[in-house]
Amino acid sequence: MKLQILPNWCKKLGVTMFIVFSFISAGDDFIKGFNEGSNYNKTEKTIEQDSNFKDYFGENLLHWFDVISIFGILIYMLSREKIEDDYISQLRLESYQITAIVGLSISILLYAFSEEIKLTLDYFITLFMYFYLITFFIKKRIY
Repeated sequence: MKLQILPNWCKKLGVTMFIVFSFISAGDDFIKGFNEGSNYNKTEKTIEQDSNFKDYFGENLLHWFDVISIFGILIYMLSREKIEDDYISQLRLESYQITAIVGLSISILLYAFSEEIKLTLDYFITLFMYFYLITFFIKKRIY
């Protein structure tokens, strides 16, 4: 069975969706980290940052922006390469297999060492997709 893959132009769409929506959804955290980093040595007064994006968009909409950014990565993953042949299909399959094995191993180890871990599903989904992209990129460049 051959998986239907999106056209090559969807790679640009997926990357754009990911970058735009992830910066919007994590904008307050970026601003907070920047403010705390720039005022690291000033211990007499801490700057209380205003949550600009949460006030403007609302917390529910920011959650949906997170979902859209993950969907952007998925679109990128399922997009066709410029030259799509059996070799690329084999690399995709191997990358999915390695990512699944490593992801399950990490999950089992995390659960074995800490039963009280409080990570949400989006951490695992994002880690899985990033690891797949890195594995596919390395395999494509090496072989």
